[in-house]
Order: sequence, then structure tokens, then C-alpha cells
Amino acid sequence: MSIYSEEFLRSHHQLLLSRLKIASFGMLVLYLFYLYVDFFLYWDLFATSFHTTLLLIHLTGFVASVLYLCVYYGMRHNERFYASYWPTCLANTYVTLYVASSALASLNSHRLVGTIEAYLIVLFAVPMILPIRPRHFFIILLLVHSLFLLGLGMFIDDPGLLVSKQIHTTLAVFLSFLIMVILYNGQRKSYQHHQQQKESEESVRKLFEINPFPLLLSRLQDGKIILVNNTALQQYPAIREQAIATDVRFVFHDWEERAKLVTQLQQSGSIKNFIIKQEGPSGSRRWMMVNYELIEFHNETCILSGITDITHLKTFEEELVQHASIDALTGLMNRRSGLAVLDKVLAQTYADGMACIVCFIDINNLKEVNDTHGHLAGDELITTVCQVIARHLSPDDLLFRYGGDEFIILFFEKPRSEVELIWERIRQSFAEMNQTGARPYALSASYGLFPCESGMSSDEVIRGADQEMYREKMKMKAAFGKLMI
Repeated sequence: MSIYSEEFLRSHHQLLLSRLKIASFGMLVLYLFYLYVDFFLYWDLFATSFHTTLLLIHLTGFVASVLYLCVYYGMRHNERFYASYWPTCLANTYVTLYVASSALASLNSHRLVGTIEAYLIVLFAVPMILPIRPRHFFIILLLVHSLFLLGLGMFIDDPGLLVSKQIHTTLAVFLSFLIMVILYNGQRKSYQHHQQQKESEESVRKLFEINPFPLLLSRLQDGKIILVNNTALQQYPAIREQAIATDVRFVFHDWEERAKLVTQLQQSGSIKNFIIKQEGPSGSRRWMMVNYELIEFHNETCILSGITDITHLKTFEEELVQHASIDALTGLMNRRSGLAVLDKVLAQTYADGMACIVCFIDINNLKEVNDTHGHLAGDELITTVCQVIARHLSPDDLLFRYGGDEFIILFFEKPRSEVELIWERIRQSFAEMNQTGARPYALSASYGLFPCESGMSSDEVIRGADQEMYREKMKMKAAFGKLMI
């Protein structure tokens, strides 16, 4: 016998004995009515065979109910009793008693008024109240109904009426047995399903206890957290602090995103490797990868969220991105990243040429400084020039290194006149620093301005700004009589 069968029998025994208790109490109350029937309604038939038989049936039922209640209250806390076959024998005995007494009562009534309703009522009531094993019920029905059919043959002289009642009662017996089979098997399957569900829930609980990663179980309907393991509690102490916590604070960005993911979960059953970012009150950030799974728990559809903290991976990724997009010497955006921004700018449509102005910058005399004073001095020249230029730019402007001694500024929403003033202030800063004589070389740079227009490519814009810068460099050469490389 499987463990399910043993546990089901114990549970079924408790059910049968509990229902027999209710039936016995009900019969005791009913016998008060039978007392009125036996000694008042049928007083004229007192001492007849009909009355004597009816009185014996009622008396037997009363005594049987009292005896059962005594046994029940004496054994209700005895687990060994429930695990034995005695409850089965007891239930079968009382089912036999009920069916047999109803059959006898019907035969007795048929002698007086020609009705057999009591037998039919009990045949349909017993399977619903006391669903014993179908094979046991079959044996009981076979014995009792065989005797009942013989009794009908003794009391009915009309062959047609006899056959009719035998057919109808046999059909009722068949339906009674069919109901017993359906109810008993349904109860057993329901119990097994319940046990399997309990085992599944226990497995979920064990999974929560032993899993080293944060796990969170919440209701699909409203997001209320039902179960959470210790690892998740350590990671989210707020769950313990709140009486009613919802999962949206911990494994979703917001309710709107949760609603979208719930729709996807209902379609696919699971979502793998979903990335979310959480920001703490102090500005700290944490990245997590969450796997969502729909499961049944306590007869409710729930979301199982498995959480993996990937903050260190995201931080490393951001560092890689930063190294890939930032110029190591100046700390400015490098050529690739700067051109990507310029491409986005050019992809937009502008009402006029003032939306963005590209400034191409070339640091003067870098090769001479490298050759004369060394590459460290050359690097210092580059960084100093960049620092001076950056001090005069607004937060909206973008300065990036185009390559070597060449830099580009993207001026946004500034007219050319304002850009010229900015560059004039930069040139004055260079002059003031050169007057101090702190460096054995002069700080200077040539520049060229070119407005961005819709439909242009980045190469066209930079080439135009480069040409303007070259013209500026030639002017300086003519003015100072010295070639600036």
C-alpha cells in the first residue's frame, strides 16, 4: 500500500466516523418523532405485526446510534484506532444497518400502504453521507437487495406490479452504487491532489530555506509578499519591517512595469534574466538580474522571483564603457564617443544654423614643445589647454579629443557671436598665463567654427570646421611671422 493510500485511509476513516457521529445525533432526534409516530399515529395498529416490526426497527436504530456515540467519544483521540481497519468495519456495519433497516421498513410499509420510499431515500442518502469503499458497498447492496427482492415477491401477488417494483428498485440500487463510486474516487483524487500540493508547497519552502540566492514569492493578483527566504530578508530588511509588503518595491521598477511583466508571465509562464536598477535614499545604486516564474502556492497563482545581485558586474561594465569612451590623458570624451554625439545631433532637424556650432581646435606648437622639452611637457601643454578651454564652457557644451593635438567643441543653442566671445575669453586666459612665465613655452590654439545644418554628415561638418581652423592658423602665421605647427 502506498503512502498516499495509508494517509488517505486514515483521513477517510476520520471523515466517516465524524459523519456517522452527525448521523447518529440526527437519528436520535428523529427517533423522538418516531416515538410520536409509533405511539400516537399508529396507536390503532398497536400489537399488530406491522407495528411490532416498525417498533423493533426504530428501537434497534436508537440503540445502535447510542452505542456508536459511545464508541466514537471513547476512540476519537486514539490514532492507532484510526490507522486500523476497525473504522472501516464500523462504517460498513452501520451502512449495512441503515440500508437493511430501510429495506425492512419499506417491506413493512408495503404491507400496509404499498409504498417503498424509505428504501429508495436511504439508497441515495448513504453514498452522499457515508462514502465507503465501492466494493464494500457493492457487497452490502448485493446481499440486502437480494433479500429485498425476495421480500417483494412474498408481499406482492400482482406479477406486473412485482416486476415493475423490482426493476425500479434495482435501477435505484445501480444508481446508488454509481454515486458511491464517483464520490469515493473523487474524494480520493481530491485528497491525493491536496497531498501533492502540500508536498509541492513544502518543496518550495525547503527551496527557500536552502537556496543561497534571494528568493521572493508574491501573489500575482496584488503583489503581496507571501514567502521570502533569509537571504532576501538580509538584502531587503524593509520586508520584515512592513506588515504588508508588495513585490513592486523589491523586484520591479514600478507598478506599470509590473503590469506589463505580469501580462508576459501569463502568456509564457516565465521571464529570464530581467535587469532592474534600484536607487537607494543616499544615491547608491544596485543592479539586479531577476528570473520570474509563475507557480501555484496555497491555491493561489504566485510569482516566484529569483534575484541575483550583479552590481559588481554592472560597475565593471560601466568602467569598461568609461575606459572605452574617455581619453586617458585629458579625461575628456574620446573621438569615437564624441563623433557618436555629433551624429545624433546631425540626425535632428533644425530651424536654423544656430542650433549647434562645431569648433575645431588645434593646439599650436605641440611638436616643437615635444622636440624641445620632451613628451611630458607636451602632455602638460595638452592638458593645460584643455583645462583652460573647459573653464569657459557651459554645462550644455561638449568638448572632446579628436586626436593628437586636435579637439572639437559642440556649442548648443548659441549664436556665432556668443561663441566668438567665449573663444576670445579663452585666448585672454592663454595670454594671462603666458605673461607669468611659469612655462618655457606659450599656450595658444587655433580654432575654426562651422554651423551644423540638417542633412550634413559629421565628416562634412568637421571638414568645414577644419578648413576654418586652417584659415585662422594662416592669419596667426601672417600676424606673428611664425609657423605654428
